[in-house]
Amino acid sequence: MRRIVANLLCEDELARAFGPPLRVRASPSRAALATASRLAPRLRVFAREGDHLWTPESGPLRELSAADEVLAWCETPDAWAHRGGPRPPVAFSLDAPLYELLWNLPTPEPSAVAAVHHRSFHLQVAEEIGCALPGARMVASPAELERALRGFTRSWVVKAPFSAAGRDRYIARTGQALSDAKARRTVERLFEHHGALLFEPWMERTADFGVSALLTPSELRIVGLHGQKVERKGQFAGIDLRPELPTEDRERLLETVHAVAAALRRSGYVGPFGIDAWSYRGWDGESVLNPLGEINARMTFGLVEWALAERGSGRGRDGPPSRRES
Repeated sequence: MRRIVANLLCEDELARAFGPPLRVRASPSRAALATASRLAPRLRVFAREGDHLWTPESGPLRELSAADEVLAWCETPDAWAHRGGPRPPVAFSLDAPLYELLWNLPTPEPSAVAAVHHRSFHLQVAEEIGCALPGARMVASPAELERALRGFTRSWVVKAPFSAAGRDRYIARTGQALSDAKARRTVERLFEHHGALLFEPWMERTADFGVSALLTPSELRIVGLHGQKVERKGQFAGIDLRPELPTEDRERLLETVHAVAAALRRSGYVGPFGIDAWSYRGWDGESVLNPLGEINARMTFGLVEWALAERGSGRGRDGPPSRRES
């Protein structure tokens, strides 16, 4: 029996396992659990008849009987333990259909996943390739945030180190310092729950994009570039596999994927990953591409949509465009 582990709230588990030993740790809301369970069935694109699907509302993964094979959305400690360690190495080709290939990819250790999933890793890579947003930095306390805000007059955001889909963050759309007690308490709770936070200027986004890829110790397959439909609060709303994007921006995104892949490989990560990117209205009013808004060291819904398109076409490796690089 094979099991697909749709641990879509993996950031919460990574925070519990690898974050600082904090006194307070928030639990996923009912809304987050419901959203995860609603989206989880899309991972059936990787299934064959008889496979089982686990969702966050199914109960503790550790209480289930062992599976012969496990495919996880993200290689968290629970998913790793459920499989009984890394996936045994098998021969495979990166040109294989995605719905088969994902079951054969090498698996990263959860500690490596946590290291590259952390916002500080994203910031480090963005700084290395020259696309970090102006003023972006990690802040360890409310006092350090106040210092970062001195002379800062524009909108800003702080994000938990392990977070996704617009969760666990605070946006100050009116700019400058924490202006009221409610806002201050919200930010203080983020520090209490998560430790250091990523501080960035908040930009007016005009379009969202992503790139899905697969990484082995020696090869990189760029599966495809897609547009993302994102709600105002940052929550995922859909995928467009044929986004309109200038050639220059498209090439910039592909270059960024190569840079991210090299950084991931140096940190011991292999497997599926994706980057989020977005265009925004700069302070001078011009449209700017931010080619690295986020690194997702796991499956992404862009990858799922490419697999759905590939499987639906019945064309296997001749399905949606993909790019494989050494």
